[in-house]
Amino acid sequence: MGDRYIITLVCPGCGVIDDDVYYAPTCGFVKWQCSECGHVVDLEEYTGISAAGTSNADEIKALLDGFGIE
Repeated sequence: MGDRYIITLVCPGCGVIDDDVYYAPTCGFVKWQCSECGHVVDLEEYTGISAAGTSNADEIKALLDGFGIE
């Protein structure tokens, strides 16, 4: 689990603006395809936000460890 984002993206292929792009890198939502021209954008590259930087797995594990849950 990790952070999720709704971002505005300008297609580098045709310039169309999509203001409802869902980006959730730890859940596999990492690419966007333009509905107008079909151009595919790598959202990690576009945003600079990586899955490693948004993961909260360590915090969840620490919380579960505190309750004695493995």
